[in-house]
Formats: sequence, C-alpha cells, structure tokens
Amino acid sequence: MAWGELFGLLVMLAALFGMSAVLARRAGVGSAAAPLAALALAELVLLASGLLGVLRPAGLALAVLGLLGGGLEAVLAKKKGAACPFAAALASPAAKLFWAAALALAVGLWLLRPEFLNFDEYSFWGTAAKLTCQNDALYTVCDTGLPWQMTELAALPLASYFFQLFGAFAPWRAIFAADLLMLAAVAAAAGCAKRARLACPLFLAGLSLPTLVTVAGHTALLNTAWLEFLGDLPAGMLFGGAAAFRLAVRDEGPAARWLTLPVLMLAANVKSNTFVLGLAAAGLVALDAVLFAPGGKRGAKHLAARLGFGAVCLAAPTAQYLLWNNYIAGLVRQNAAAGGMGDTASASLPAVVVNGVKLLLGLPAESYFEARSDLFWQYGSAMTDAFWHRKVSVFGTGAAVAALTLAVFLSAVLLAADKRARLRAALFAAGSGVCFAGYWLMLWLSYAFLLKDSTPESLASYPRYFASYYTGWLLLALAVLAVSCAAAKRPVFGRAAALAAGAVFAAALAAGTEPQFTLLGVGGGEYAAVRGEVAVAKAAKETIEPGRKVFLIRQGDEGFSWFLFNQQLCPALVYGEGGATYGEPALVEGMAYGAPYTKEEFAALLEKEQVDLLLVSRVDDIFEESYAALFTDGLAAAKAGPALYEKGEAGWTPAASLAGEVTG
Repeated sequence: MAWGELFGLLVMLAALFGMSAVLARRAGVGSAAAPLAALALAELVLLASGLLGVLRPAGLALAVLGLLGGGLEAVLAKKKGAACPFAAALASPAAKLFWAAALALAVGLWLLRPEFLNFDEYSFWGTAAKLTCQNDALYTVCDTGLPWQMTELAALPLASYFFQLFGAFAPWRAIFAADLLMLAAVAAAAGCAKRARLACPLFLAGLSLPTLVTVAGHTALLNTAWLEFLGDLPAGMLFGGAAAFRLAVRDEGPAARWLTLPVLMLAANVKSNTFVLGLAAAGLVALDAVLFAPGGKRGAKHLAARLGFGAVCLAAPTAQYLLWNNYIAGLVRQNAAAGGMGDTASASLPAVVVNGVKLLLGLPAESYFEARSDLFWQYGSAMTDAFWHRKVSVFGTGAAVAALTLAVFLSAVLLAADKRARLRAALFAAGSGVCFAGYWLMLWLSYAFLLKDSTPESLASYPRYFASYYTGWLLLALAVLAVSCAAAKRPVFGRAAALAAGAVFAAALAAGTEPQFTLLGVGGGEYAAVRGEVAVAKAAKETIEPGRKVFLIRQGDEGFSWFLFNQQLCPALVYGEGGATYGEPALVEGMAYGAPYTKEEFAALLEKEQVDLLLVSRVDDIFEESYAALFTDGLAAAKAGPALYEKGEAGWTPAASLAGEVTG
C-alpha cells in the first residue's frame, strides 16, 4: 500500500481543518459552513498563483498557514482561557458528520484505489489534474501532446492539486478532492439546522443526492457518483451549497457574510457550461441580500449597502470567468500560431445566446444560426418530451424531480416561523425555478449550436447535464427546509419534517439502487480492465527515452484508450487519428472509428509524424493483413502481448515486451 499517498492527503486535510478552525473563530463562520469557505479560499489562492506561475509556493503556504494557524489559535485560546478552536470547528452536528465522512472517505478510497473510468476523465479532467500536479503549474501551460488548447475551468484540477501537494499523483486523491467539495456543500446545507435531530437526517438526505439523481432504475452498471473526477456533479452540488452557505451565515457578522463571495466564485469555476449555475447562485444570494435586511436594518444607507453587496455577488464570479476567458484566448492564439488547432468551437457563447434569443423571438439571426433554426426547434421539442417522459433518476423523470424539489420548498414555506420567513423561503423556491428555466435555455442553445455529437433523437448526455441542476436544486431546497425546521413555531413539526426528508431520501436510495454497484459495495474488479491498460502505459513510459515520439496502435479503440495512454505518456504520444482501427480502406469501410490507410499511406503517416516508436497494445486480423509486412517479425511480438517496436532500416523491429493485458 502507498502509505505516503494517504499520509500526504491527511496532512492537507489537517491543514483544511486548521483553516476551518481559524475561519470559525476569527470570521464567525458556522463550523458546518467553514470547510466550504476554506476550500473556496484555497481554490482562489491557487488559481491566482497558478496564473502568476507560483503554484507550488502558494500550495505550501496554504499548508503551513492551515497547520500553524490552527495550532496558533489553540495556543492563544488556551492563554486567554477561551474554548479550544478545534472544538469550535466541530460544534455543529453537521460539522462532526462532515469531518467523520471526510476521514472515512479518505481511508476507503485509499484502500480501494479507484482508477478513472470515464472518457472525459482521460480526455480532460484527470489529465489536467495530473499535469498540474506533476508540473506544479496550471495544465493550460503544460505540454499535453494534444493538437488543441485545454480551456476548461480550473476548480477541480486545483482542488486535486491541494490534496496531492505531497506525494505522487494518484487518481483516488483527485476523486477524493471532488467528493470533498460535494461533502462540504452538504455540510453547509445541513448546518442551517443547528440541532442534531434536524441536521443529521438532512445531512443523510444531502449525501444521497448525487447517487439518487444519477441512477435511473436498477442496473448492473457501476454508479460512479462518488467515484469519478468529473465536473458535473460537483458543479451542481456547489450551486446548491453556495446558496446554502448564504443561508448559514446571513445572520453572522460582516466577515462571514463576505466569505460568500469566494464560495460563489468556486461554484462558478467548475465547468464552462455550468458557469450559469454559479451565476444562478449569485443571483439568489443577491436577491436575498437586497430584499431581506439582516437584523431588520432598514433605511437608505443600509439599502445602498445591500444593493452594493448584491452587485458584488454577481460581479465577482463574472469577473473571474471573463479573466479566465481572456487568459485562455491568449493561449489559444499561441496554440494556433504554433500550428495547433486553435479555437475549435463552432460559435462563441455570447453569439449563441444572442442569436438563440433572436430565434425564440422570431427575429432574424446570423446565417449560421438561421441555417440551424429547424434543428433548434427540434431540440426544443425533444427536450420537452424528455423532461416529461425520460427517466433520469431514482425518482423518475425530470418532471418528477422538479415536483419533489418544489414539494420540499413547499414544506419549508409551511414550516416557516413568520410571514417574513415564508416570503424568504418562497423567494428561493420561485427564484430557483426561474434559474432552472434559464439553465434549460442554456442547454437548449448548447444542443442546437455547440454540441457536435448529439441529435434531437439521442440528446447526448442529457441525464448528466440535467443532473447538475437537479442535485443543486434539491440541496438548496433541503437547506431552506433546514432553516424552516430550526425556526419552526412547533419544534415537533420541524423534527418531523427533517426526519421525513431523511427517511424519504434514504428509502429511495435503498429501494432504487443496488448497493454493490455504488460506493458502498464497489470492489477492485470494476477497475481490472483499466488497470491492465494503465500497467501497459506505465511499462512503456519506463522504457521510452525522453524526447522520442510514440504512436499508439490499439485496434478497436474509439478514443478512450488513446486518451488513457496519453495521460501516462504525454507529450510523447503522437495524436494520429486519436484512437481508431487502422487498416486497408476495403477492410475498415463503414467502421465508425476506422482509419483507412494503405500500407504505403500508413508508412508515410508515421514518417510525417516523425515517429520513433510504435506502442502496439492490441492487434487484430485487419491490422495484420494490412501492415504485417512493415514489421520485421510479422507482428509476432505484438500478437504475444503489448510490445514496443523501434524504427529500423529493415522495418519496425521489436524493442521491448510490455507487461499488461494480452492482445492475441
């Protein structure tokens, strides 16, 4: 077992605990909300330092400040005879549950050592996290071996970097980082209810959301809701968590309330197509701040202050997003000037929004959008049909999830202590409903004008895209319910509502999922195939000398294996076709991922790419019939198992046999 990986992660978890203790003591943040604030501040510091090229020093500074800051607070408290700040950091029942779950998750993932399983984890998320950790620099400036510029937002890779500061990169630690962001959002929501009898069932309900919203009925497929390093679920949970953070600190001091800003910036910095979720959270927070004065403070002066706070809530994530886009635009231009693909988007996001709204209003749009207007309306019809009829979760269709969310909000409105509290709960219900309509429109425009691998009939990744909003929406509803339960005129009704919420979500989890196919029952067998390929890639990396170019041959690949190998070998791996079945044109005709090359054309391709080594992971009859003559052994070594071939005068010659899967 790699004890160093676990120790390094626990050191940074201790630093996070120290940061949370300082925030709870000095800023007055509730102990349940403090971890989310600490993570948001850490991400903001790492983002700024990454842009400035000083990522490693900033990471070490955060570790030192967290560890020493927490210790110094304890010493000062002892001298003054005050309560221990570490006890204060665990004051809330939700905080206790958060830190217990964090430790259990750390040890559990360390024992399981999960690998990345999803295509996107190899094509971007996991690779970006690994590049950032290995180079102590933002992945955007690393040599990726790809012909295009990595442009996606940075919150998840930087969260991974925080927990990988000590020791070698490990996928399980990246997965832990993504999970901890979701856990922190759950803690902030459940922490709105101060008492254990309220917070515990609501915490359980929040924990179940990522699984409930991503399991559409009983299945024998592994649900990776807590076992993946993708942006969709963390973005959704942080959307709900950011609004919940506001609810948790709204009656605290100014320092605690202003910490809402970095939390909103974190929520808006996960994925480009979920940036609108961060804006939605900012809009809800701004409305709450403007319309409901803390402590009943009224008057023109206080109204101006609230308006200013609301404006800053909207401006901060927007400014961060624009800054990142300007930074990326410069890198894209450099990439294009160096012979790369530059910007591969078919249209810019502002152009999509403006022209999409014009089509909705029946106004003339630019030619590209006018040409796709029929497709635009087809996607709108398909999405409406899917909302009512396509099962996307344990609860059923999107309409069923929306109905459940509104039912939770209604319970919060009915339980609210007074008219003001009922209006506040209703504001979050109505406001989040409007935000859902906006998110729907954003996805509609994306399907029609940006996504290239979808059709109205298939609606590619529809459940995954909407899971982002559904998880955050439900978490926000639970947070509003927690506030109402805590302040209910009849405490017994508050306890009953909290227990009912926990029971409903727990029952849905028990009835709608198979534990052996979730985090609760996953074993190593689910990772056997991926681990075999990773072993081949690592064996090749140990053999390949720096500076040599490698071309991957893996027949039957549809891109997944190419990106897996590239994650281990970049920048040595040549892109080629980016994962395909190579063969004579007549032999691969009609294949979706066929790469038709004659023997002469294939040899010319390798010459053009200046390939030094061929990594032959899997061959088949098509490859053997097409290109065996180019290999001095007629592919005998490759048929026995993965092998490296070196370019020689007589042809491609066996250079090394690689441990891993057998390809015969």
